[in-house]
Amino acid sequence: MHRSWTRAAVAGLLLTVAAGSVDAARYRYGRSYSRGGEQAGVVVSFEGGWVNIRNTGLVYATSESLQVVGGGLNQVTALIPASEEDFSGRLSVGYRWANGNRLTASFWTYSTSTSAAADGPLSGALHYAIGPPIALGGGTFVGDSGSPGYFSLMTDTDAATADVAFGRSHELGDDFHMEWSTGLRYARFEETTAGFYDDSLFIASTFGDNRYTVTKMIEGEMIGARVAARGSYSFTTSFSVSAGIGFALLDGEITAASGLTPSGLLNTTTQPSSVATINDDGRSGSSTDFDTRVTWHSTDDRLLVWLGWEQQVWSGIVEDGLRNFPGTVRSLNARDSVVFSGYRVGVSYHF
Repeated sequence: MHRSWTRAAVAGLLLTVAAGSVDAARYRYGRSYSRGGEQAGVVVSFEGGWVNIRNTGLVYATSESLQVVGGGLNQVTALIPASEEDFSGRLSVGYRWANGNRLTASFWTYSTSTSAAADGPLSGALHYAIGPPIALGGGTFVGDSGSPGYFSLMTDTDAATADVAFGRSHELGDDFHMEWSTGLRYARFEETTAGFYDDSLFIASTFGDNRYTVTKMIEGEMIGARVAARGSYSFTTSFSVSAGIGFALLDGEITAASGLTPSGLLNTTTQPSSVATINDDGRSGSSTDFDTRVTWHSTDDRLLVWLGWEQQVWSGIVEDGLRNFPGTVRSLNARDSVVFSGYRVGVSYHF
């Protein structure tokens, strides 16, 4: 609670300073301050598109196929769910002064789900990747593999940002336009996996006898400072091309938990559960975003419509330290970053 109030106080202070600087920073630079002339007013924009989350490193299990005869091939395969594209949207509301100053608040959100289910190899084992396995003592573990085994898992991912920024626009000649901004960014990332592992094949008569319910959650929440810049070139009176880049340094916390619960007909009452947890409120992270787009401008430059591509790299806030948690029988490389990328269309109107 104390940390939340501290963040709110810092955000309010920086917003007050930014708002005050709107009146303080009234200097002139370049030819004019907007393609449409010195026009003050409210600017509202919305953009959306299909975005893919990449580099998640989601591994549900590894299939180890064993051949004992000569000429056979022993093969280990990582079982990874298919990548899915889902809708992402951003809403921005701001005020632009006639001298080129801007104060803008924007909100971005993304949500997706992916899943997979499969039997293990008929000759070999299916090694479960989410745990930790259940220790029974004496170096014996259960819930770490099935022969041949089966899994059915689903992962839901949600990400969001909220930005407040003070910026300024400059016309550097007849065709080149420059914008910069500085402000606050709040970012949130949540990844939840649920399902089960089973020691038997889906069609086996023993399917459901020894089953382990899977739960895993990773939640990162951070706030920090962000700077951004955009350059635009007008190659006709109605069309322009532009590229933008932004960088944020963030501080906050990560909470994670992962566990197995016996839920089969035979092992529900004979085996304990397992859980691994991480609660770290001393984390730092960053986000870097790049985009490029082609924009159509109305005659008075109040209406803008664009088509573009964007990539965001989130580091630190998405860390999955449970993959190589101490005490696990098998571990995967810990994940520290993910990428959001995709095409988008947008519209903006200056009231």
